[in-house]
Amino acid sequence: MAAPSVVLVYRSLEGPGPGSLDRVARALQTQVDRDLAPVWGVKARVSVADEERWPSADWPIYVVDEPRAGLGVHVDRHGRPYAEVLTGPDWSVRASHELLEMLADPDGQRFMLGRCVGSRARRRQVGYLVEICDPCQVFHYAIDGIGVSNFVTPDYYRAAAPAGTALDFMRELRRPLEVPRGCYLSWQDPSDGHWHQKGPDGVVSRSRRPIDPHRNPREDRDRACAAGDERHDLVASGSAARPRRA
Repeated sequence: MAAPSVVLVYRSLEGPGPGSLDRVARALQTQVDRDLAPVWGVKARVSVADEERWPSADWPIYVVDEPRAGLGVHVDRHGRPYAEVLTGPDWSVRASHELLEMLADPDGQRFMLGRCVGSRARRRQVGYLVEICDPCQVFHYAIDGIGVSNFVTPDYYRAAAPAGTALDFMRELRRPLEVPRGCYLSWQDPSDGHWHQKGPDGVVSRSRRPIDPHRNPREDRDRACAAGDERHDLVASGSAARPRRA
């Protein structure tokens, strides 16, 4: 499969800030090529949309003052992924967050099987929705002075991962399935047919509505857990910077 083309579409009335659109696109391209691809095996071409005109096959990331579909990654009626992120000082981190999650799971239907968080029953398996930035979104680093999001590795979902295994790119997490304050982890539990989520306050909640098998899992999770745009608002979650040179 050819690497998808992702375009940044800046629709905010505010200026893009100290990092120009081209600088952000270059930093995101470096992150995908250098950091993400070796870990998750995915690639992309990242560029800036030319006057908001781009090929219909491209995957847009809209930087907006107010979201229309809701912050985060969605799939349009043609099956094309797109995302909306809020403008502001940390918009490049938000764009990185959604870009990485879009590439790791374009359709919002990817799960990793693993032991249930907090469960003592080692054989109790649940399906973790693969959103690779949510569990560590309070950490980010810098590439050429542009902030980009931290992300987990596939080993993050392995409860039996050996000590010293890299669970996230920045190596901030100490144990598999750890969810620091300000972060999220969502999963489906086949034992009760509901969504479960560990939120930014550390509390594990169960959806009131059962899983809808006819809905896109990512959209169904958003509907069932009713977290709204808070999941993707890094300011509200208290995103903490930890710069690292490229």
